[in-house]
Amino acid sequence: MSFTQTLARLLTEGPASLFYHLILGLALEGLGLMALETARRAPGNRLARRLVLAAGLGLIGRLVLFGAAFAESQWLPAGTLLPPLERAVDLATWTWIGWAMIEEAPGLWLPALHTAVVLGIYGWIAPGWMSLSMQDPTFFYAATPSDRAWMLWTMGLALGIGGWLLSRSPSVFQGSGALGFFALALGALLQLHMPIAGTHLAPWARLGALTALPLWLTGAYRLALQTAQRVSGESGEAAEMWRVWSRGLLHALQAQGDPAPFHEALRAARMLLGARWTAVGLLQNDRLLIIAREGEGLPRAGTDLTLPLPEYPQIGEAILRRYPSFLTPEDQQGEAGQRLWQAFGMGTIGFLRIEPLVVQNQLLGAWLIGHPPENRHGLSRDPGVSRPMAELLAQTISLLQERERKATLEAALRSLQQEHEEQVQRLEARHAEERQMLQREINRWATRAAEAEEERERWRRRAEELAHLIEARASLPVGASASNPGAIPPSSPAPETAPESQREELILALLQELRTPLTALLGYTDLLLGEAVGILGATQRQFLLRMKANIERMAGLIRETLQIVAREAGTFQLEPGPLPLTEIRDQVLQQLQPVLQERGLRLTLEWPDDLPPVRMDRDAAQQVLYHLLNNAALCSQPGTAIGLQARLNPEVPGVLFLRVRDTGGGIPLEEVARVFIPRYRATTPLIPGVGDSIGLSIARALVEASGGRIWVESEPGIGSTFTVVLPLFDG
Repeated sequence: MSFTQTLARLLTEGPASLFYHLILGLALEGLGLMALETARRAPGNRLARRLVLAAGLGLIGRLVLFGAAFAESQWLPAGTLLPPLERAVDLATWTWIGWAMIEEAPGLWLPALHTAVVLGIYGWIAPGWMSLSMQDPTFFYAATPSDRAWMLWTMGLALGIGGWLLSRSPSVFQGSGALGFFALALGALLQLHMPIAGTHLAPWARLGALTALPLWLTGAYRLALQTAQRVSGESGEAAEMWRVWSRGLLHALQAQGDPAPFHEALRAARMLLGARWTAVGLLQNDRLLIIAREGEGLPRAGTDLTLPLPEYPQIGEAILRRYPSFLTPEDQQGEAGQRLWQAFGMGTIGFLRIEPLVVQNQLLGAWLIGHPPENRHGLSRDPGVSRPMAELLAQTISLLQERERKATLEAALRSLQQEHEEQVQRLEARHAEERQMLQREINRWATRAAEAEEERERWRRRAEELAHLIEARASLPVGASASNPGAIPPSSPAPETAPESQREELILALLQELRTPLTALLGYTDLLLGEAVGILGATQRQFLLRMKANIERMAGLIRETLQIVAREAGTFQLEPGPLPLTEIRDQVLQQLQPVLQERGLRLTLEWPDDLPPVRMDRDAAQQVLYHLLNNAALCSQPGTAIGLQARLNPEVPGVLFLRVRDTGGGIPLEEVARVFIPRYRATTPLIPGVGDSIGLSIARALVEASGGRIWVESEPGIGSTFTVVLPLFDG
């Protein structure tokens, strides 16, 4: 047996086949681990990421072969399943490793498509080979047409990848990678020309694989070493740039009035990350307002640039997701992408990194980092610091915004405080002027009140003098003759009622004269209470209300006296007609308002809006309602409520019921019969629970003269209710 045959047997028979797969799996594992470490040190290294993927898929292929070998040993004859599967798995593995070493190779679609074709062809030939091997166990797969096709395919693929690696610019896999694929091609060529009889496997192809994997491991080791050296060499520079970055952000916080406070920090970030340009934008509705940008040939200020997010959906999506994003030139194709890169001084689209700026779940904007398209390796210069840099930048912007808001609030507060002080000064000056004017008015009205009091006292003395004169004249003899003044002539006696009539006429004239100054006093009091001549204080208003109440009380006494005299003389005439009581109610309530305010009384009103008119004289109705409410106001407890109710009773048609309820404590049962007796108050003590007996007697007379009825119901300790029944106007 020759040396080559012995070597081939050692690679295909017995435990050697198992060791071959173990060694191949360990080599793929080493290749993947070194590539993974390189990718961890340099996240932007595309070659390392591809090698990790290729090595991982190769290990999956080894596991598939181990599973097929176990299945074949348990349930199938030797060589029925494993030989064509090993050729297909090896061919797919070399495809992925070659794709990973060629940096200019397209995306995942090319090796994935090739693998799908390989597995499809295997699925097409595997059933035929399994049937053939089970029929003739002495028939071996090596040197069959199917095996030759696999070897030709492997040789062509290995030569193509090796030649491509040699033709490229110098790289870590230019030599070792090409030699490894040439070793695979040589093994496939030897398998074609020197097949070993009596075996299903391809020993020369296995020998080529064992030769190629150490060469590929050498390239992976060189890649990891170069990356470690570059990262180590750049760590000092990165630390210095990080210090410059931090110092730049501190300068931005301390800057006052600087149009470009982030210039120093962005310049350090651009150098640290190996970028061509970088910019900071704040989110405003659906727009990104660029507040700072830095790059080659760019102006320091950047507030004139705005990016509408609907035109840049990739940037908008990254900001809304609040997660960093990386866009390739292919992701940015279109007019919007071209405009973005032209705005930063670049004619071609490159790689764009988007770092959202978020502070305490508040979205502020985004940090854009642009890398040139021709330098793919430049992306690996980001040693995993862009994310913490973005966080620090976001905190700086948040502090700046908070400082601006605080300054704005302080300025607004100072302005408001100054305006408030000016307004207080104006109000104080105005109030001082108004106080002086009010004091002058009070003095003037006090003088007028004193004059009115003197006038009232003068009229009172005049009334007393007239009363004495009338009494003196009434006591003289009537009809004395001229010859004997002390005798009474029997032939011409004077009427007995003449002195009484003259006295009543004088009293009526005097009362009519008293109404004139009272009317003037009441008008001036209303003018003061309306604050037409100045603002009143609480005490001043209270005094004026009391004055008005007493003046109205005096006017009411005069009016009551005139009514009593008119009734006794038979000259009081009523003119009944259709009268809406709502109008009378409002006039009486306005007239009694000072009395109610002075005693702190409230009015509870139960009065429908659709009451029909009553048949009654207007002045008589007003006096009846006034006397009833005035009596309730005089006898009710201060701070309580007076009830006023007007309603119709369907059981008693044609009349209207009017009720006034007070809180005077009730009228004793033995006094109820004398409530409406006139002049009772002047001759006997006051009736408990009654405030105005004369007014009540006038009210009863007016009600009965109008064809109505009036009565009182009293609850001892609670109050009294006066009920008036008035006829409705029947048209």
